[in-house]
Amino acid sequence: MKGPGLHESFEDYLERCWTQQLVREAHEALSYYRIRIPMPVFFLTRDSQRYGVFDPLHYSIGMSRVLIEKHPWDLVLEVLKHELAHALVFQQYGHDDSVHGEFFAKACERLGVAPWARHATIELDPAAAMAAHRELDPEEEKLLRRVEKLLSLAASGNENEASLAMQRARELCARHHLESLAAHKKQDYTYVVVHHRKKQIATWQWSIFNLLNEYFFVSCISRNLFDAKDLTHYKVVDIMGTRENVQMAEYAYWFLYQQLPLLFDQFRKGKGIQPRNARNSFYMGVLRGFAEKLKKQQKEMAQNTEARKQTELVLVAEAELQDFVRVRFPSITGGSGRSVSVSEEAYNSGKDRGRELTLHRGIHQQHSGGVRLLR
Repeated sequence: MKGPGLHESFEDYLERCWTQQLVREAHEALSYYRIRIPMPVFFLTRDSQRYGVFDPLHYSIGMSRVLIEKHPWDLVLEVLKHELAHALVFQQYGHDDSVHGEFFAKACERLGVAPWARHATIELDPAAAMAAHRELDPEEEKLLRRVEKLLSLAASGNENEASLAMQRARELCARHHLESLAAHKKQDYTYVVVHHRKKQIATWQWSIFNLLNEYFFVSCISRNLFDAKDLTHYKVVDIMGTRENVQMAEYAYWFLYQQLPLLFDQFRKGKGIQPRNARNSFYMGVLRGFAEKLKKQQKEMAQNTEARKQTELVLVAEAELQDFVRVRFPSITGGSGRSVSVSEEAYNSGKDRGRELTLHRGIHQQHSGGVRLLR
């Protein structure tokens, strides 16, 4: 973006850029969800009590500077779509459904508004609204405490014991998920955003996300997200699923993300100069070996349950998850990263190491970005 104008302060310049981006986001949202309504007038407020407001009298949407300054753009977007839902209700039904009733709920569905962002509290404190939606119920909390205990046992120096502990933790999560479906328990779906402030997602990161898709009952979708501080877009990935599955998948992602460089440092000690592609090759090998381990465990888990019934429930789970994904992203464009050249020695060494890799750290720890994996 161009810098401030000749007679424009930096604060005014930021306000102009943010307002223009909000208008672009609104245009893109209405186009993406195929909704035709007149574009409201957008303006910024300094309101710290109400972060978003739709005014039917002037057909305008006010967004708080405080919201943009203090919160990530992903939250700003959900507040924006929340207010667009008010505008949609006003245009279609001739009144403002300010009580967030039936018409407003339908409008939110059409605009792919996140479940946590469909209530009045989002206009007052979107971060609290999202945190409340992700909060585990007592049964889910009990489940993940048991999983945490198993993962702490997986720190054992005995490889067989460590592998068995990780397998039991995964079996416990899978069984809980399938039992909830069998009991027709309503599933609460949510998401987290993985944001590295990068323009591209590395091929080995795609491999982690594909691994999560395959073995952790989640769906990972990449998209571009604006950054209000840098005034540019970065590539991010949404991990979507039930609350407990998202938190387990998020934990697994950051565990692997942190382990790969540590394992590579061990691999290259005493080996002299490595080829330029050695790091990526080793990472890809570790992830392939780890995926093979998970696949083997999955087959063993299937043999310990009623295979036919489990298959039927897995199909139900996949259908429910895809329904949630389609509401948020009705037009999905996927990607799997760029093709890369591979160092055979590094790849094979990584593959061997991946077959031995075990999730074992305490699940309450924080990753480098400072986000708590479990609340």
